[in-house]
Amino acid sequence: MNYSNTNEKLYDDITLWEKTDGRDLFAQMPLAPDAKSSLTVLDFGYGFGENLFALSNAYPNGKIYGIDCNPICQKEVGEKIAARGIKNITLINKEVHNLQDFQDNSLDLVLLYDALHGGDGKGKYMLYEESHRILKRGACLSILPVHLNNWRDHQGKKKTYTPAKIKAELADYGFEYIGTCPQKGVHWEKCHTLYYIKKGTITFDALEKVEVMNFTKLQ
Repeated sequence: MNYSNTNEKLYDDITLWEKTDGRDLFAQMPLAPDAKSSLTVLDFGYGFGENLFALSNAYPNGKIYGIDCNPICQKEVGEKIAARGIKNITLINKEVHNLQDFQDNSLDLVLLYDALHGGDGKGKYMLYEESHRILKRGACLSILPVHLNNWRDHQGKKKTYTPAKIKAELADYGFEYIGTCPQKGVHWEKCHTLYYIKKGTITFDALEKVEVMNFTKLQ
């Protein structure tokens, strides 16, 4: 893809990603055969909406939900949705301690991208449990594994996680690892962090690209 890879056009490059490589990433998700025509998906911790918009491009007929408690993100993403006339994204703008907005066995895809580190670790295990509850059998849980040295175990202690440890933990919650996608996910942190913004040197190539980890709900 012909990204400009300049700081001045970083956000143009992000919009291009949403329409091309990001769209392709989510179109490649290992979904159940009947899901793609009427996909229902949740992006937990949608941030500034890059993955939401890529999902909307990949599944224009799907129902896409995003949860985030950050008022700055809520405002900016809401304004972008309105300006772009997007009809299939619904924002749930509140802090949550469960995913009770969704019924059991009702979703085809859940994204936990840059959402499993920090805090006391309880949120991570809540998201595992609730993702298993709300996903349909055979549906996909997709994880972007970043900040692995800040993940916590059941005792709330920081542990450096590895892909093998993530797979083992998810197996305990009823998920089986089923591989990654040809396209990598993007860790968007640098382009929204004041320290890097002030430096004025961030380009699209400078953003961390990470292989996503896809799991299927067994039962």
